[in-house]
Amino acid sequence: MNTNKKWNILFIKEDKSLFDSDTKMLTQLFNKVDKAQATEEVLSLIDTKEYDIVIGDISVDAEDVVLLKEIKEKKPQQTIFALVSPKDTDKLYKIANFDINAFELIPEQFDQALEEIANFNPYEER
Repeated sequence: MNTNKKWNILFIKEDKSLFDSDTKMLTQLFNKVDKAQATEEVLSLIDTKEYDIVIGDISVDAEDVVLLKEIKEKKPQQTIFALVSPKDTDKLYKIANFDINAFELIPEQFDQALEEIANFNPYEER
């Protein structure tokens, strides 16, 4: 667990994502940022490292919803944020019962969403 308020995150990348995983905001706002794409790579990192927060875009591929659920099953206390574009809000219903936080946003709001996530304390009782 990182206690210096700059969280260690895993960012699940998608090639066709509208959200820029190469934005400088990731390294400015977070302590350590690991990026992974393939399901096997993501699950390997989840099994071998500790993250304060996991962030994933569920707009691109329906399998990403399954991946976030799988992470939550492996680590029930893991804080997860799902990003979804307004045209894909129906995917939010698929994660509603899994204690996964979500942002519905357009690409221009991505950096602002990252700022909100950076200010979120994943260890605070809710």
